[in-house]
Formats: sequence, structure tokens, C-alpha cells
Amino acid sequence: MQDNRIIVLLTRKVAGEITAEETEELTSLLAKQPDAVYYDEFLKELWKDRKIPDEKVNNAYERHKLRYQDKWTFNNVPIVTAEDSAQRDNGKGRKNVWYASAAFALCTVCLGLFLMKQQVGDKRIAPEEKIEIVAEKGVRKKLTLPDGTKIWLNADSRLSYNNFSKSKKRFVHLNGEAYFDVAKNKEKPFIIETDKISIQVLGTAFNVKAYPDEKKTETTLIKGAIALSVNERPNEKILLKPSEKLAVIDNKLNHKKGQKPANMFTVTIGNLSKVSVENKEYIQETSWIDNKLVFKDETMSELIPKIERWYNVEIVLENPKVNTYRYTGTITKENINQMLKAMQLIKSFNYKIENNNEVTIY
Repeated sequence: MQDNRIIVLLTRKVAGEITAEETEELTSLLAKQPDAVYYDEFLKELWKDRKIPDEKVNNAYERHKLRYQDKWTFNNVPIVTAEDSAQRDNGKGRKNVWYASAAFALCTVCLGLFLMKQQVGDKRIAPEEKIEIVAEKGVRKKLTLPDGTKIWLNADSRLSYNNFSKSKKRFVHLNGEAYFDVAKNKEKPFIIETDKISIQVLGTAFNVKAYPDEKKTETTLIKGAIALSVNERPNEKILLKPSEKLAVIDNKLNHKKGQKPANMFTVTIGNLSKVSVENKEYIQETSWIDNKLVFKDETMSELIPKIERWYNVEIVLENPKVNTYRYTGTITKENINQMLKAMQLIKSFNYKIENNNEVTIY
């Protein structure tokens, strides 16, 4: 019912007939409606196109009416033709046609919102009512979901979520890494799904690292409580306490074909990693949300995927010995060249950068 009321009020606003009380009501409804951003964006488009001559509006409306007249109603009242409107309202046809056209357009958007090829910022709307946000390599994003949940999305990551207002649960799917500060809602659990694990929370802050091409999936709890399960064993729940970290290692990856590992997954629970660099202490798992890449006693082979995502580069390692070099440090504003020169001071190697994003280490 709220959707219908919003459509009515938006249409009156477009037609220039909205009262002060209705404007206040519309503002209140949009604030409560999680999908308000899409109504707002469409309203802006309507205002942008409002200078189209009435004749063109009428013609466009008539074409839509002929195509969909058996399918569309507005507030349970069939949409009428320009001729019908003119006969009923004694000469007020043009105004009512514009009014009906706006109502029809808004109905179409609200009922078929996720079928449109509409984009709002970085949010792409798919037919199955999933909204997707993508952070490319070299890019980190911060966003707020309709329920108030804050998310930091790391580079080379992809996150999609359902329409929270139409579901009893808040579902999010993650490929990559994200930090979540989940808005509390006891009536609607927040569920994160990855390729290997599922996490259920009611309101808490934690980090999830789940890149599809990496064998290790990690979840680090900062505050609150979460329940996790490995997708292969959904009935076994694992509860994490603040400052605890769960790691799931997929033993199937990089395993010889034709051989089954003794254990498909290895699950370990430990504590988050604190790293001291130049008298400053960092939390390794979550420092990236402050635009700091922190690593502790990691080999070059472990660091290469992180560096590639951080700088949006491709690294080719021609000297196998360099794979075993270990590093502890933090990257803040250094560019790729500065970072590699600093690493050279710790362990000697050569490198070259071509085409700005092709790095060869030899």
C-alpha cells in the first residue's frame, strides 16, 4: 500500500498539484521506504523530461496504453485513454492525460523496476531483484545498504543483495573481501553467502575475505557475535567471539586430479593479527578499510595477489627464489614503483614495469 501511495504523491508532484501536507507525507514515506533511491532517481528523470510537448506525451501514452491496456491498473482503476478522459472531464483531457501518463510511467517503474536497464551510481539492477556493486582492481568502495548497514568493499570484489523490504531475511552474496557494520534488526537476520561459507548475524561488525580463486576463506569478528557454517556442512554451526578469526581452507583447490584429499576442508579458529610497523599498531585483517595494506611475515607468493588487486597490475614472477622471500610492512600512499623499491631493500630482486600495469620480477 505504501508503494501505491508513493506513486500517487510523486505523480501529483510531477503534475504540480501536490500540497504542503502531501509533500511532508511524501518525504516521510520515502525515508521509510528502502527502495526510495530508485523512486527519487526516476522522479529526477521525469522532471528532466517534463518540457516535452503535451502532444508527444499524449502520443507516447497512447502507444503504451494500446500495448498494455489489458494488464495495467492504477489504484485498481484501469488507465483510460485521452478520449475517455476528455469526455469525462469536459475539456480537461490534456491535463489528465499528462497526469495519467506520469502515473503509468511510475507504475511501470515500480512494478518492473528490476527489469529495466537502469543504473544508479554503481548499483546494477538485475531481473531477479538483485542489486550488485562492483569494486574493480585498484578501487575500494564504501556504501550504505537500504537497511543502514555500512559496507567497505575491497578491490576486485563483487557484492549483491536482495530487496530487503520484500524478504524476511537480508541476503548478501560476496565474491572478494568486505567489511560489514550490520544494522541491527532482530526481525530480519542478515545473511552473507560466499562460495564456501555462510554467515548469519543480527547486528555486528566483521570482515569477510572470500576470493573465488583463493583456497583460504577468512572471517574476522570485530564486535558482536556471528554464527558461521561451511556450505558443505550447513547443519554445523560455529560461533565466533570478538577478535576471533575463522579460516576455511579448501583442500580441493590445487589438488592433483583423480585424488581426493583426506579432508575436503580444513577449519581453524584463531585470533586477529596485530602488526607493529614503525611504532604503530595495525589490525592486519581490517586495515584496508583505512586505505592501508598491512602484511606480516608473508611470502612474496602470498603477497602477489594482494598487490595485483591493490594496484590493478599483473605480476609475472620469473625468479622462483623470490617466491619464498618474506615481508612485514604497511602500504599507504606509495605507488607500485615505490613499494617494489622498498621491498628490494629487504630482499634483493630485479623488476620492470611496462605499460603502467605489467610488472615482471626477475
